[in-house]
Amino acid sequence: MCELPPISKRTLSSAFDKALKTCPDNIAHVAGGDAWTFAQSYEHAMRIAGGLHQLGAQRQQTIALMLDNSMDAMHVWTGITLGGAIEVPINTAHKGHFLSHVLNDAQTSIAIVEDTYAERVERVAEELTNLRTLVVRGDISAADRLRERFRVIGLDEVVSADPLESRPNRHDDLIAYMYTSGTTGMSKGVEISHVHAYTYSSREDGPRGPSPSDRVLVTLPMFHLAGQWVGCYQSLIHQNTCVIEPGFSASKFWSVVRENKITYTTLLGAMAEILQQQPPQADDADNPLKYATMHPLASDVLGFAERFGIEIGTGYGMSEIGGVMTGSWESLQPGEAGRARDGYQLRVVDPAGADVQPDEVGELWVKPDDPLMVMNGYHNLPDKTADTIVDGWVHTGDAFKTDDDGHFYFVDRMKDALRRRGENISSFEVEKVINEYPQVYESAVVAVPSDLTEDDIKAVIVTREGQSIDPVELIEFLVDRMPYFMVPRYLQFASSLPRTPTQKVQKHLLRDADANQDVWDREAAGITITREGRRA
Repeated sequence: MCELPPISKRTLSSAFDKALKTCPDNIAHVAGGDAWTFAQSYEHAMRIAGGLHQLGAQRQQTIALMLDNSMDAMHVWTGITLGGAIEVPINTAHKGHFLSHVLNDAQTSIAIVEDTYAERVERVAEELTNLRTLVVRGDISAADRLRERFRVIGLDEVVSADPLESRPNRHDDLIAYMYTSGTTGMSKGVEISHVHAYTYSSREDGPRGPSPSDRVLVTLPMFHLAGQWVGCYQSLIHQNTCVIEPGFSASKFWSVVRENKITYTTLLGAMAEILQQQPPQADDADNPLKYATMHPLASDVLGFAERFGIEIGTGYGMSEIGGVMTGSWESLQPGEAGRARDGYQLRVVDPAGADVQPDEVGELWVKPDDPLMVMNGYHNLPDKTADTIVDGWVHTGDAFKTDDDGHFYFVDRMKDALRRRGENISSFEVEKVINEYPQVYESAVVAVPSDLTEDDIKAVIVTREGQSIDPVELIEFLVDRMPYFMVPRYLQFASSLPRTPTQKVQKHLLRDADANQDVWDREAAGITITREGRRA
């Protein structure tokens, strides 16, 4: 274990400089059958930076990207960053007002998208207030109908530009707006500095970070912090080979691990649960994987480790604070989220802000040694920022408890956000779309326990007087208007919603209600929602 570099050196350009000096010809990235060295990846990223500069991109200008996992996605986000701009990764499931909100709020004039997502941009084109240039990866003709409104060019044209002249990133510059779902409004853009991103991504001060000899597997989406930073950026910092897969597949996971000689990876808790539920095989432990970080830990983490012959670590973080906890295999406790990471003070407090005792539940507060190690704030939301960062302490809104040995245990969310398949979901946003259905009077969305460690979504719906709702027709309506992971699994119909005297919906009563009372389960009805749409 070594110390993190000084604050001034925690930048993407510094990480590349280090790799280019020590191992330029080592394989940095593998994707789609292609392998790129550190030197080749850097040169390609700088060409993208040059091409974007020719399109008018300036330092600290936002550039949106809506890309699937690929080598191009890796080079695009590093090119944006090395050029001094601010990346705005967009969840590739976004559509409708979810998509237009991010593009408008970030005030981005340039967006880089897969050809398969051009149609989504077309559907919201009239709502977009700042977008001027659309860069298409793949078949540029997919955006032909957008040419009258935007300048449309192919990513190949951007890549063909001369490389931008190398210049160091400023550590206090913004590297990204990461949009995270709120609970009482639209998604918020978390303003993240180079220092914040580097500190989040590095495990130089941790108990078990990947070494240069490791081969790291990334199956999480690169628009997500866990894919882009805990996966790809961490691999650059630690100078190992990063193998980028299109996504996670339980049926293919171990064959991918074996074929690519993977030794290190990150698993969301739901992914681990799915792997754990697969039928045991005689060769389960016959694989090259040595270490996996798991967030949160699987329900039978010790059994998982023994079955597959690996060591496991854990941690806790969020866009606003970075990674503030780590847990190592040597001292891992079932269910823990880790111990405090160097550079962060952690407190678990009661509603009055007083520290609670071990085993008592309270809200987690975080204070970094340097303010740049956490978010600058929420973009265009000064009041929300002031509510969240108070006297240097970031109020996470998450409930935790500790033990006498300094282990932290995540208990629940103190807000109404949900988390499903690794995605943060705003109940407000889901309710907004449900309420657009003509027969819906009002709705409330809550989390209910899932057998995959995170949340399933239940929508409690009040039908307009004299109307009726076909659950299947409502699901079809929602599938066309929201990301697949936001579509509720459960629909519960009620005559009214429980409210406080001030008319606030008492969601805790809806969570605690009998799950079998007047509840329709779309999965029990044989309806599965995937990225591609409904599958019956």
